[in-house]
Parts: sequence; structure tokens; C-alpha cells
Amino acid sequence: MNTVIDFLIGILGYIMQGCYYVLNNYGLSIIAFTLITKLILFPISLVIQKNSIKMVQMQPQIDALKIKYIDDKDKLNDEQAALYKKYKYNPFLDAVPLLLQIPIVLGLVGVIYRPLSFVMNIDGGIISQLNDWLVNTLNITDADNLFQLEILQQIRDGAAVPASIPSDVTEMIRGFNMDFCGFNLGLTPSFTENQILLLIPFLSGLSALILCVVQNKINVLQLSQGMANKVITSVIMVAFSTYFAFLVPAGVGLYWIFGNLFAIPSMVLTNVVMPPKKYIDYDNLLKMKAQKLIKEKEHRKYLKREKADYKRFFSVNGMQLMIYSEQSGFYKYYSGMIDYICDKSDIQIHYVTSDPNDKIFDDEREQIHSYYVASDRYLIPLFMKLDSDMCIMTMPDLQKYHIKRSKVRDDIEYVYVVHGVGSNAMCLRKGALDWYDTVFCPTTDSESEIREMEELYNTKAKTLIEAGYMLIDEMIEKYERSEKKENNPPKILIAPSWQPDNIIDSCAEELLDQLSKTDYEIILRPHPQMVRHYPEKFEELHKKYDGTNIEVQTDFSSNNPVMEADVLITDWSDISFEFAFTTKRPVLFIDTPMKVMNPEYDKIKTAPINLTLRNVIGKALKPDQLDQVNGVISEFISNREAYCKTITDTLNQRVFNVGRSSIIYGRYVIKKLSAKKHR
Repeated sequence: MNTVIDFLIGILGYIMQGCYYVLNNYGLSIIAFTLITKLILFPISLVIQKNSIKMVQMQPQIDALKIKYIDDKDKLNDEQAALYKKYKYNPFLDAVPLLLQIPIVLGLVGVIYRPLSFVMNIDGGIISQLNDWLVNTLNITDADNLFQLEILQQIRDGAAVPASIPSDVTEMIRGFNMDFCGFNLGLTPSFTENQILLLIPFLSGLSALILCVVQNKINVLQLSQGMANKVITSVIMVAFSTYFAFLVPAGVGLYWIFGNLFAIPSMVLTNVVMPPKKYIDYDNLLKMKAQKLIKEKEHRKYLKREKADYKRFFSVNGMQLMIYSEQSGFYKYYSGMIDYICDKSDIQIHYVTSDPNDKIFDDEREQIHSYYVASDRYLIPLFMKLDSDMCIMTMPDLQKYHIKRSKVRDDIEYVYVVHGVGSNAMCLRKGALDWYDTVFCPTTDSESEIREMEELYNTKAKTLIEAGYMLIDEMIEKYERSEKKENNPPKILIAPSWQPDNIIDSCAEELLDQLSKTDYEIILRPHPQMVRHYPEKFEELHKKYDGTNIEVQTDFSSNNPVMEADVLITDWSDISFEFAFTTKRPVLFIDTPMKVMNPEYDKIKTAPINLTLRNVIGKALKPDQLDQVNGVISEFISNREAYCKTITDTLNQRVFNVGRSSIIYGRYVIKKLSAKKHR
């Protein structure tokens, strides 16, 4: 490190020497030096500005992730890392200005401590002689790193210089003036002497305050911060600038003062070259922050209830069955099984949810015991101290993050319930199911994938139940009971996923422009999370297509048009299988970038169902083939009977126990728990 600092001192010394040679004034030389360093660092400021813009652009998505994973910090970190990678954002770049300031300041301190070497360029041998003179003749032995400043002061005070020192060197030293506007820039501010130097720390703090005020108004990152963060940052900067100027010679304090002041025009110029408002919607940022505060406030509101439910959960003795749900929307993956268990047994179901408004709390059946537990403070120990015969979840990655297997019982059977018929190998992380004992498999593909992954990675063989998929069974039953009517004109539903680069992000307007040329009834029904986090995007689409055959539907209280559509258009959403297998109608897939959670999925022989069925239950087009959309839809409608047969055959061939899945799930649970009870 010393070698690096010495190298920097040498470079900065040359710059300082040049400034002094031109200006012949020590204080003005430091100011000029400060300006030069700002100019040299300006290109880096542009790089940091670009990086900061990316950060602010991501902020709505980061806030959305913080809302979504408010109780799962590991998952939040993973999702943020993926977001950073997508935007090519480097979180360490924001620290570069500070990291660059440290060696510059240390180098400048070295230059100011050694004016004989780096301003007057006096030969090192002569400086060594003067040091011997200082120690041996004047008996000053405590100067340490300040010995050159002490030599300078002694010669200027009239001390007799050794005859061996050239007269021109002596005259140069006597003529060197470190005073600037009444300040001796070689001295350090102190309350005991040279009190006038106390103005340097004061001005340093004042310059930092001025910089903070301007920064809060024009800096790309500060504009996105709340008032509390702005105030805290300002207080820290002012306090540090003031304190720092007490620790170093006044010359360094002068550099710090003008460094703060010169940062203002640098920011202004950076904003001219790369204006933040060209890239950032600050109004939307404010909306997102408001939503985040509401969510956090709501979370705090339920802490007392959570504590009580946690305590009540552990008051149960002899617990047989615990079910965990991340949010209310996951109840539909359990409902058929729960109904069967309640109808066919007296098993008590202890249902833990992280959603305070979960519909399970409306279930008044005596066998249902519901609990709200969401925060890591309670959820993590709940799982670690779990004492139940069986635990059923839809959450993958058991044991990998904050949710662990019980530490008090090693014979709990952990059962995984899927919440989609997509590929486990591609759509879940590597090893996501390794710590489960039993998996309810919805399809032949999922069963094959799991067995192949166990063999590939030499992991424990799980109990695989050819269970089917309760959600599709329920949807089919409701659809078959519903009144059918022919749509005239045909109804086309667009239902994109919420993953990055979905239809909305990549090609929504191009797709809608093509569909606007038809007589079809077009309904764009985005994912609720997209509407929640980017409402302005859908307001723009609504305005653009108002008065056409296109409806942008963001009111989810209305009837769900999924079961009424003649054709579904989506990207990688599992709604494709639910729609096709329920209505027996085709799906048009748009091949937006695919979200792959496990990059090693292609090591599995069983090809992902997400890929193999795209051109079976419908047809896939690339985003640059959208001019073919209308022709494909026309072909779908003309051949609906053929598609109906193909989709029906595919459903029966690939999905287990169609129409009977809730029975399979329920019977398995009852049988296993009954066997454990009678051991």
C-alpha cells in the first residue's frame, strides 16, 4: 500500500509543481490542483451516472421484490442479483468516487507535508542534509512526517543554515509562502493556537452542506431517495467534512472545500450530457415507494397477531398434519385435498400462512386450524422446531435458504405439491426438491425428470406419487358445468407472464398493432403484479387503443375471460396449460426470452414440457414473426375440432389421474398418517 501511495504522491507532486510554477501562489495552486483532478475524473463521473440511472430504473422492481419477499431475505438477494445482471448494474461502482478520493487525499497530504520535494523540487541529498541539521543542530527530533514543514518554518524564521546548503536553495525556501488569505496552509487547525484556522473546518462543513442541497435537487440517486435518507446523508457528509478538516493541514482542508464546490458544476455537466429524466420516471418511483411503505406498515400491524398464532401453534400436542402456504393464492393448490381429508377422516389440519388475509381464515370447519406466521423471526424457528408427522408445501428449495427441515424430529415426511405443470428441471433451481421425501407429480414428464435428476446427481430417491394436478381438475369441472356460448366475433385473450422480458416488456405494441387489423375481440389481461408496479404503462396502452377492438383489462374484479376465449396468447406462463387442458382450445406462444432457473436442465433426457408442447397444444412464434399472428389465429379457429382432439389426447397421455387428483392426494395423506398413528 505504501508503494502505491508513494507512486501517487509522485504523480500528484508533479501536478502540484506545475500549478505552482504557473501561479506562484500556494493556495491558488491547491485550488487549481483540485480543479484538474475533477476534470481528470469527469469521465468516471459519466460512467457512475450511467450506473446510477440503471439503479434508479431498477428501483420499482427492487421495491416490488422487497414487497414480494418481505419475509424471505435469501430469495430477495437472489432475485436482486438476477436483476442486477439483467441491467448490467455494478453495485460497487457507486463506491468508486470515495475509493478514488482516499488515495488522492492521502497523496495530497504527502505533497503538502513535503513541499521541498514536490513543490520546490529540491534535490533529495540537500533535503537529507537539512534534516540532519534540523535534528543534530536545532535538536528538533519530534517532527516525524512534518520535518519538511519544520525545515521550511525554521529557515523562514531566520535560523542559520549550514554552509553546505546552496544559497539559491536557501533563498527559494525563504521566498516560499504557504499563506493564503491569512491562513498558513501548512498548519493543522487547532483550538489552542492559530485559531483563525478554525475557519477551514467551518468552511469545509459549509461547502459540504451546499453540495448536499444541490445534490438533493439534481443528483440522479438523491432524487429517488426519501426525505429521511436525504437528511441523514447530508448530516453525515457535513459532519465528516468538518471533522476531517481538523485532522489534516489546512492545505488539505482547502482542497476538500473546493472539491465539494467543484463537484456542483461537475454534477450539472453530467446531467447535461446524460439527463436522468430522459431515462427515469420519477412519478412512478414515488408511487412504488408509497406502496412499499404501506406494505411495511401493514406488516408491522400484524406482528401482535403473528406472535399469538406462533405461540398457539406450539401449544398443539400430537400434531399430524401441517400445511404451509406463502400467500392466499396458493390455497387453490391444496383445496381439493383438504376437502377430501375433511370428508373422509378426522385428521386435524394445521394450516400456516404468511398472508394475513388468506381465505383459509374464512374456513369454519372444525378440522381446520389456521395460523398467520410471516416474519423470519417466527417462521424460521417454527420450521426448525416443527413437531408434526407430515408437512406439505408448495415451496421449493427446502433446506437451501431460510426454511429448513425440523431440528427436533428427523422422521417428518416433507411433501411437495407443485403449483404448475411446467418442467421441474428447468423452472426450479438445481436441487430444489432434494430435501423432500415425497412429491405429488402432476405429469409423466415431472416423474421422469425427478428420477433422472436423482440418478444424475446421486441424490436420495423420493416417493413419487402419480397424483395429477388438482387445479386443472377443478377448472375442468367448473368449465364443464358452465354455460357455453359461441363468440361472434371470436375472442382472443392475451395473458403474459410476469417474468422479465415478457410480452409486455418486449413486443406488446407490435402484437396489438397486428391484432387491431382484425375484427376479433381482443382482451389484454396483464399479470396483476405488472399492473400493480407499472400502472402508467397500461394507461398508455389504454389511451392508444381506445376506440379499437382492443380492451386493456386491468380491473381484475370483473369476470375472468380465460374460460371464454377462443384463443389464448401468452409467452411462458403456465396459464397456457390450464387454458388448453380446460377448454381444449389452442394457445399461441410468443417466444420471448425464456426464464431458466437451472442452467443444467439440458443434462436431463426428458425435454421440458414447456418446450415440447408449445407446438402441440398450439403454435409458437418468435417476436420478429408477429406479422404471422393473424394467420395463425385464423388457422386455429378454422381447425378448432382438430385441436380439441389433440389437446384432449395430450391431457390424458401426459397428466396423471385427470379428474381424480384430489382423491389421490387425500388418500395418500390419510393412509400415511393413519399408519404413523397406529405404530
